[in-house]
Amino acid sequence: MIKKKNIKLDIVNLLDEIQNGKYSNIQLNFYFSKNNYTKKEKMFITNVINVVIKNLIYIDYLIGKSVRNVKKRKIKQLLRISVAQLFFMESDNAGVIFEAGEIAKILNAHQVGFVNATLQTILKNKEKFDEGIPKDNRESIVLSYPQWFVNKMKIDYPDDYLEMLKSYKKRSYLSVRFDKNKITSEKFEELLKNIKTEVLFSVGEVYYLLNANIFDTEIYKNGDVVIQDASSYLAVRNLGVKDGETVLDACSAPGGKSLAILQLFNPKKLISTDIHEHKVKLLNELKNKYGYSNFEVKLNDATQIENLDTMFDKILLDMPCSGLGVLRKKPEKIYELTANDIKNLKKLQKKIFESAYKSLKNGGEIVYSTCTFSKNENTNNIQYFLEKYEDLEILEVEIPENIENIRDEFGGVYISYKNKYMDGFYIAKLRKK
Repeated sequence: MIKKKNIKLDIVNLLDEIQNGKYSNIQLNFYFSKNNYTKKEKMFITNVINVVIKNLIYIDYLIGKSVRNVKKRKIKQLLRISVAQLFFMESDNAGVIFEAGEIAKILNAHQVGFVNATLQTILKNKEKFDEGIPKDNRESIVLSYPQWFVNKMKIDYPDDYLEMLKSYKKRSYLSVRFDKNKITSEKFEELLKNIKTEVLFSVGEVYYLLNANIFDTEIYKNGDVVIQDASSYLAVRNLGVKDGETVLDACSAPGGKSLAILQLFNPKKLISTDIHEHKVKLLNELKNKYGYSNFEVKLNDATQIENLDTMFDKILLDMPCSGLGVLRKKPEKIYELTANDIKNLKKLQKKIFESAYKSLKNGGEIVYSTCTFSKNENTNNIQYFLEKYEDLEILEVEIPENIENIRDEFGGVYISYKNKYMDGFYIAKLRKK
């Protein structure tokens, strides 16, 4: 019993740190590395955190209908966790409320009665509270998305927006890519059988896994297997680098796509850049680990690619973006984002592309990608580039048949929300005549 109380207290502290700006996936891994949790406990902690974050607006609505103000920050986190258990998880209601009281004693003994009364009120009146949700805000509150975002989705995807919103509340899955130069698919699949994991889906060398203990394997530790989503892998694959070409990965940290370029192709030189020194450090660590002699890392602003004093055959622009396509993995991101952020990102994306265009050889190609489904950052940008630069032409983006996708009128491809496992993504390919 004591152990379970401590775990719940850890969840309160973990949620509080996430609410203060830390990413849930990073903090979960940090906690797991510092504490000797069992596999079952890790699953429970992860599930609770994800349920709270993905349903935060609705949970806060229920709390707000029950009590005017929760002054103690960690008491509010405790209430959020308890409401998540009561209504989104298989839990014993009486046990959840009792345990919340026990944790409240540790946090602030004077708040025990308050916590108990609030949870009892929510439990008793939830149906009435649900009926009282304003019609104009129902989708925002029930699905836990900011109202501005729901409005934007209705404009961008009038027929599919509701299914898309629901889709990005579903769970994410671990995906890994193996280096086909070191391991055959047969050998990799045999390894997966040995560690008793289930393959859910695959795209080329990328496999989506269930209950995978891949991190303890030798091929992961030595770098022959890395974490990568199939969507970003496809962006790299569409770069189609030929032997001897000079390539730029302009916004490359932490380096997964740069590594894929080096392992899938044989460029004369790959230059990978980032504007942040701590991210360049990550790229240099990657370079030192793998030892590719044709791999250069440079600190550079992607809006000033001309500073590299190099003309490129191929440029990968995996743009800074709103990240709406990875909400399954980073659900807290939607609460940090504003409509104005998307406007500013669109301006930045244009500057980066215009800089890349100047450093692209005639006949050279750019792959433009984002991990978002915002049309402002994708289709609208490609339309702008094609109108501004008459010597740009659209090239076909190649997507395997087993992947649901939507092609826009400018040749770009959206990796559809209907793909259960893959990140939402956009890929377009352009050539300078």
